[in-house]
Amino acid sequence: MNDSFLTKLLETAHWLLLDPVTSLHLVVVSAVSLALGFLVLRRTTESFGAMNLGLPMALVSYVFGVVALVVGLTVANDFLLPQIPKTVPFPGYAAGVLAAIVLLLAAPLGKVLMKCGYSSMVSAWFSALAVAAIVVFAADYGFTNFGPQMARVIDLKGSVSYRLTATSPVEEIKKRRIGLPVGSEIFTKADSSATLDLGASAYVAVRPLSIVRIRAVGDNATVELDGGRVIGSVKHTAKTKFQIRTPAANTGIVGTDFMVDSDGAKQTIVTVASGRVSVSSARGPGTVEVGAGQATSCANGGAPTAARAANAADLGTINSFKAAVNDAVSKRNKAIEDAM
Repeated sequence: MNDSFLTKLLETAHWLLLDPVTSLHLVVVSAVSLALGFLVLRRTTESFGAMNLGLPMALVSYVFGVVALVVGLTVANDFLLPQIPKTVPFPGYAAGVLAAIVLLLAAPLGKVLMKCGYSSMVSAWFSALAVAAIVVFAADYGFTNFGPQMARVIDLKGSVSYRLTATSPVEEIKKRRIGLPVGSEIFTKADSSATLDLGASAYVAVRPLSIVRIRAVGDNATVELDGGRVIGSVKHTAKTKFQIRTPAANTGIVGTDFMVDSDGAKQTIVTVASGRVSVSSARGPGTVEVGAGQATSCANGGAPTAARAANAADLGTINSFKAAVNDAVSKRNKAIEDAM
């Protein structure tokens, strides 16, 4: 990306406060922010050798804490985490995050403060930045592994909206990286698209003029496509049971690169670039297996047609998407640039 560091910092602050779009995340962020502010206040008090500090110093300490938190998150999220392979063990991952924050931020900043005659503030800043590193680690590892089941918006173009439930208000997605819980609906307008990380190395691009509903994420990820087009890349594992449901057909995917087009209740077209999928009618009998380089059509209420040779342009589009998400499969927090 060509964004400036300030732009990335502001985007990270937005992510910290609004992603995922659940009350649980806001509670956790608020609690961590208060704890960080208290820690910085205490360390500042100790470093100045004062028993009590007035309100101005308390506010300054909280500001220091928030700034350190956001800067630490920005550096780790944009420059460190995308370079750490997911295969790195838990202890190595945690140690890498902490070491990078201390070496890249805390140590240089402490040196500057000491040269400027503010050596008494060094310990407070070190504490703030260390806590920021821990927050980075907790947000990435904790929410990913122990938090609510969510789909992640990892690429965003144009005007894309969402709503959490069928009765919730429709809101525009203004920044990528937000998390959408199970049950959320996504709406794309003309010349708009969004790429979702559904967990378990499953990625789906929601193309223009599409309506998608997230029914499950992870190994048993399920997406409903009311209309439009989705392009997907799913890594094969023994647990993978990915599904794309449309009004006309159900598509079972194990480990495949594919495209599903739906014009509502009329017809669904499934194209496969690699792997194999099973396509069955949503309202009638009939199932067909579709292999690499093949496609099938299924009209509403009818059985899917026999597999046929797929359109070369469609296969090229699917393979382009697969190449775009390749790095994200093996790297943490890797942004997908120009996925489509």
